[in-house]
Amino acid sequence: RVAAMFVGPILDYSLDAYPVLARMNANQQVRGIWLICLLYVLQEGPEVLVRDKLQSFCRQKDNRINIFVSVLKLACATFQYLMSSNDVSFHVLDGLSKEMTQECYNTLSATVILLIEECFDTVASNEYELEKLAKLVFDLLLHVLATPQSSVTLLRTLGGSAHAFDKFGASIFLRAVGNSLQHWGRIIVKLMNSTELSVRSMSVDFFVSLLGGVFNVCGNVDIVNLIFLSILPEVVAREIALCSASGLIKTMEDAASSLWPLRRAFADVEETNPLDDDRIDPQMLPSISAFCRTGQAIIDGVLIEMRLREDSDTIDLEKIAKAQRCGVSSLLDDSEHIQPSLNTIFDADEESLLEASNFFPPETSLPQRMRWLFTLKDLHCSKNQWSEAAETLILGAHSLLESLGHLPNMWRPSRFDLWSDYRRFPWLSSIGLSHGTHSCGNVAVIEYANAFLERASPLMTVTDACSTLNKVVDNAFAAFANEDGLEDIAYSHFEELLNKVSTIVSGEKRRNDSHDMDALRRVRANICIRLAQLTEKDTVSQLDGFGLGGYTHNEAQCYVRVVLRGEKPLRFKESTTIPTFFEWDMASICRVRKSTLTKAKHMMKSNPKKSTEECICFAFAEPLVNALKGNDNAVVVTMGGSKDVATDDSKTYIDVVVVQMKSRHVGKSRRFFVRSSSDSGVTEFTVAHTFPHALARQRALITSEITPKYF
Repeated sequence: RVAAMFVGPILDYSLDAYPVLARMNANQQVRGIWLICLLYVLQEGPEVLVRDKLQSFCRQKDNRINIFVSVLKLACATFQYLMSSNDVSFHVLDGLSKEMTQECYNTLSATVILLIEECFDTVASNEYELEKLAKLVFDLLLHVLATPQSSVTLLRTLGGSAHAFDKFGASIFLRAVGNSLQHWGRIIVKLMNSTELSVRSMSVDFFVSLLGGVFNVCGNVDIVNLIFLSILPEVVAREIALCSASGLIKTMEDAASSLWPLRRAFADVEETNPLDDDRIDPQMLPSISAFCRTGQAIIDGVLIEMRLREDSDTIDLEKIAKAQRCGVSSLLDDSEHIQPSLNTIFDADEESLLEASNFFPPETSLPQRMRWLFTLKDLHCSKNQWSEAAETLILGAHSLLESLGHLPNMWRPSRFDLWSDYRRFPWLSSIGLSHGTHSCGNVAVIEYANAFLERASPLMTVTDACSTLNKVVDNAFAAFANEDGLEDIAYSHFEELLNKVSTIVSGEKRRNDSHDMDALRRVRANICIRLAQLTEKDTVSQLDGFGLGGYTHNEAQCYVRVVLRGEKPLRFKESTTIPTFFEWDMASICRVRKSTLTKAKHMMKSNPKKSTEECICFAFAEPLVNALKGNDNAVVVTMGGSKDVATDDSKTYIDVVVVQMKSRHVGKSRRFFVRSSSDSGVTEFTVAHTFPHALARQRALITSEITPKYF
């Protein structure tokens, strides 16, 4: 009854006093008490009176409902100061419990739902006022979701957000949030990583609603996929930093485990079935699947970038962030690259990075595409896989050339102020204090997250892109030079780049832009210099003493077929981190790198009785065997490719055999074959992409048995 008496006066006076309340400091006691009284009548007052008052605000000529939403936003900002912190001037009211603070936000969320139900139909006739109201409502909901809340409060706020989205529709939502869609992406992805199943499920449900609504309006979900995946590395890095500040992460394995809820959430999104959910159109399934696979790949990519910046299993956030902020480094400089550990030797790290880069088209997302290509290049350098590093850079060079006409239209993510604004979110200063890790406070968390937002340098002009392209060409040439026998392949790549640049220069002449012309001519001159240097070298490089089945192969073009059989180790049964690239009982074609061939040469010298093929196979299998030594099962290396060799199911077999390339072009092929030991024919393997490739290994898609009659 008391609340019913004051519903009308307090709501009216609150709207009248809005200019005065807005000028007060958020932690001022008068403002805090006033707004708590407002929420008290909203929560305890009769619902029919509150609804009637909201209706009257909508019908008034000055549309006071917008002022009412602004007052609720003031309340959201004020209640930030009711949370615990180390600041002595932090508390507005002494003795206010954590439960009461959460109840304030519960009331805010419930009021938003009530407001939308009562006011939407009244305002819907005026599209301008409808969009204005939607902007205020979604901004309020974003601020509430950005605040650390209990699972109950988060569920209510997410429910209010879903209700608002359903009422306003995707079209109004996109226009209302504008560039803040990326901030909604940050909050949704963060909540997807919640350890609370209910919060994670509600976040997935809201995201599915967003995808379905955007598809109905735009005919595709490309804008949502692009924005969410562009900011995903920052959110992943922040989640790792927050767990580290809380004392939950000490090693790389802990960092990978902290992201398992997010991986599960992406899997839930991918499992959405249009037969069970009318929000999803069957035509959306390929886009949703691509989004989820790329999301998983980007999570892998962040973990890989951390490994490349840290030379030990422990995590030093400051060291990793400093190395990450250095941007694009010279891939073949004199600095030592951190070698991968045996624990990661089976990781599908190369595949994840390539999948992440392939998602972003160079015409709209060049910085993101180049970021993952440069990370893939760094990974190859750490493994001394220079041919793959060069192929990765060639992909980057083509991406740069394809983007030159679209540079002004590139979308770039911005920083999220609410994660670093201590004035509006004073509770941020309490991060890391409860565990005595003051050095890992919010400043360190934000610096770490920002280092992973974008790694590539700004590529917004043709001159900037050409400068980066020159560096890419120089490093690609150095990578090709690091392995013998790649001169012909390098020449064909640079010749293709030269043709593209010449075509672009011809087009730029008509535009009459002297600065762009000069930059492109420098690129063309640089490529010509590299081509001239290649012609001075021998075009054929052979590996002395390595004759394979009557054929002569050079070092860079030696390949093996690998099959894992027998008892599966634990690493292949379950994993909460990067998946494995080997598929059990499935053939994979792998390029043998230069360091492995050198090791095989030493094996031949120490044991002349072994054949060349045996030395190559055992040298290639040695790191795989060492990585599996910790398992209880014995590891056996076999040769010859016969399945009946693996007779003991309690052992793990690594079957390795040297294969020959069937090449119709200069050192390039998708088809490989191996002669059967009984001379009954050959087995041919076909992979998806032509070797040499940006990947050092590929699974065999087609396996064919060819008899001598047809061989």
